[in-house]
Amino acid sequence: MLGRGLPIVGRVLLCASALAGGALLAHFTRPVAHPAVHAMVREDVTPPEPVDEPIDVAEIAPAPDEHDEPVQPLDGMGADLREGMVITGGTPHRMILFSFDDGPDHRYTPGLLDTLDALGIRAMFFLTARRFEGTTPRERLLADIARDIVARGHIVGSHTMDHVQLPLLSHEDLQEQVLGTERVFENVLGARPWLIRPPGGSRSPRIDAWLAERGYTQVLWNLGTGDFQVRTSDDVVRTFTRVLERRERENGERGGIVLLHDIHEWSVEALPRIVHELEDRNCALLEAGEELYDVVDDPRPFFTTRGEASASEEAPPAMPEPAWLEARQARLRADAEARCARLAMR
Repeated sequence: MLGRGLPIVGRVLLCASALAGGALLAHFTRPVAHPAVHAMVREDVTPPEPVDEPIDVAEIAPAPDEHDEPVQPLDGMGADLREGMVITGGTPHRMILFSFDDGPDHRYTPGLLDTLDALGIRAMFFLTARRFEGTTPRERLLADIARDIVARGHIVGSHTMDHVQLPLLSHEDLQEQVLGTERVFENVLGARPWLIRPPGGSRSPRIDAWLAERGYTQVLWNLGTGDFQVRTSDDVVRTFTRVLERRERENGERGGIVLLHDIHEWSVEALPRIVHELEDRNCALLEAGEELYDVVDDPRPFFTTRGEASASEEAPPAMPEPAWLEARQARLRADAEARCARLAMR
């Protein structure tokens, strides 16, 4: 993988192997509203399986007292994005925001961070807190990776302790999943999260109301990739382009929030291919004088303060300020003109 990363992780990645599993593609768009429950049409609603390959404890274990000092709060918790309407990712503009669920993963997340750096992209990571709550060598390593995610400028949010569907939980278990995650974030990153992605996109009025009381903004997605059901980057890229085209054709949504998982090797491999696909599409859009695809760094363009709206109210389609949009498009057009000219000369 490109660039820098955590020194202790590099040696671990040498023994990485692809995850087993996979199934036929299903549905990959945003949640469908039901009277009692808003349920995502994902099948991966069980906690991520633990990684079984051995780790050389002598090589990766931090010094026993390395993290005993109080953790200094880090930026990246989304504190200015609290108390927002439910973000779905819908937008008529070609804005793309990448998000990654279920990590951190010691095999793939460090390489993904290097790739994001090389591409000049910032993303959102929704972390499963059970992975890095304790003091085992593996958990300490994953805590280091979680800190590195934030240190590199990405935003992190809660994906609960164990990746369970929240509407199925009792109130006591709901508290353990959400408040337990807050404790882990505070211990490892120095502050609680303010963004949350409910596992599977599964919601209910009860869950929405309780999360709103805690100040959370829920962040869903509208551009699925099916990466949890396949085993190749080809399938991930193919599904992304099909969903992107269908969302524009059927909903008028030309951009949005992309769902990927950094626990899968093929997902990490697919990311630069998706970015290059968007860049190639920009050549045709540039020639046609249309708006170009723009990879944005955080969910702020999609955010709307909740105010007096109900806890289940979904944010309106993202409509950024015209001046902001035009300034970014002007830079994109200049970059695309140079890149597309080089491609045409090949």
